[in-house]
Amino acid sequence: MTPWTRRRLLRALPAAVVPSLLPDSLRAVAQSASPPKPPSAPFSRFVDIGAAAGLSHPTFYGENEKSAYILEVMGAGCAFIDYDNDGWIDIFMLSGRRLEGVPSGASNRLYKNNRDGTFTDVTEKAGLSDAGWAMGVCVGDYDNDGFDDLFVTYYGQNRLYHNNGNGTFTDVTEKAGLLQPGIHYASAAPSSSAIAMASSTSSSPTISTSTSSTALNLPCRFPTATTRACPSTAVPSACPR
Repeated sequence: MTPWTRRRLLRALPAAVVPSLLPDSLRAVAQSASPPKPPSAPFSRFVDIGAAAGLSHPTFYGENEKSAYILEVMGAGCAFIDYDNDGWIDIFMLSGRRLEGVPSGASNRLYKNNRDGTFTDVTEKAGLSDAGWAMGVCVGDYDNDGFDDLFVTYYGQNRLYHNNGNGTFTDVTEKAGLLQPGIHYASAAPSSSAIAMASSTSSSPTISTSTSSTALNLPCRFPTATTRACPSTAVPSACPR
């Protein structure tokens, strides 16, 4: 019978066991030479459930096939807000319009959380229907009444919506002294709005915005090649043809 040797023993053992029998110095070399492990599967996956959740209204922002102005390619933001204080996060989504007019169904949208993975459009009931060029939004309780309010930046007039505490909102822009003369180009960062509303725990909640105060002179589009500047108080679609 052939005597057992170290070499014969190593040949007889499974390859997975061999590194554990080696000295520390050789074990590190053996492990570094082993083939890399295949990448593990991602810890989670994202699935589009917008339609199933009731988030079915389209967002309008300029033309579909072409863009003549930077305004048409900015896009709009959204906010997650528990507007009725029921402990469930609701969704407020902004929208715009077309240069040539307002498409049917164009409006900002407030979706109430049904607590079962679905949402209900309560925009009209809440008094938030609007088809302007909305850009950014922030949430805060500016009057410390316990209900979060909405400040929305627009191309044109920014708006402050007061939460009435009964599922509805009131536009208090003028009452709050936030009317702007002329046209202002709102935030260039719709997702963050470049605006901030102090926490509802603040003793003196305030609203700040980086909105530019410079009026825009956008060129009008005529059937001919001739163009001229729009007045600063008009959106492009209001320019004479």
